[in-house]
Amino acid sequence: MPPDLPAGLLIGLSVAVLLLLWVLLLRMVGRRLRRARAAAPPPPPPAGDPVLRIPLVAAFAGWRGLPWLAWASSDLRPLLELHPGHMACRVLRLRRHPYTAIARVDHRSTRGTENVVLEFHGRLASFAGNTANRALARQAIAALRDRGCPLSPRAAALLAEPG
Repeated sequence: MPPDLPAGLLIGLSVAVLLLLWVLLLRMVGRRLRRARAAAPPPPPPAGDPVLRIPLVAAFAGWRGLPWLAWASSDLRPLLELHPGHMACRVLRLRRHPYTAIARVDHRSTRGTENVVLEFHGRLASFAGNTANRALARQAIAALRDRGCPLSPRAAALLAEPG
C-alpha cells in the first residue's frame, strides 16, 4: 500500500467501485429479463378484460416522418395498451388518444427491433414501441387496423406476410 494514501480512502474507493459494478450488473440483468419478457407472447388477458396490452422492450418519442430520430426514449416502463375506446402509450409519461387521433400506423424493423410507429393528426411527435418480436408487432398492428386506424404500406405488408 502506498504510504501517502490513507487506508480509509482506499477502502472507500474499493467500496465505490464494487457498488458501481453491482449496479451495472443489475442493469444488465434487468435489460435481459425485459427483452426475454418482450420476446415471449403476451399472456392471455383475464376473462372479461377488453384491454390488449402489448409488451414493449422500449418506447420512443420521435418526429413524425423520422421515426429513427427520437427526442425521448425509455426502457424502464414502456407501455402500449389498446382499450375499447382509446389507446394509451408511455415513453416518459402516460398519454391517451382516441383511435380517431391516429393518422397512420407504421412498422419499422431493423436488426433486433420490431417497431410499431403511431403518428397522430395535428402533432409533430410520433410514438414508436419496440416489441422485439415480429409476431407481437403483427398482433398490435392488426388490432389497431381492426379499431379503424389507417395503415402504412409497410404495416399492411407485415399483415399480409404468412405466419
